[in-house]
Amino acid sequence: MKKLTPFGVLLIFGLIGLLTKDFGLWFAFGLVAFIAVGVMQNRRKGPKLPTEMDRETEV
Repeated sequence: MKKLTPFGVLLIFGLIGLLTKDFGLWFAFGLVAFIAVGVMQNRRKGPKLPTEMDRETEV
């Protein structure tokens, strides 16, 4: 697995919660990590290329 998905993070935290018998706490941490991983993966996409409309508005 090259890239960890948000669902994978949630699954890992859920399994830790089941093993430690404190599922509620670890699932809450998993939800926070789910959101953080999703945001970081969206941020990594790089700069947006200019579109045709952007070129027309430049004067």
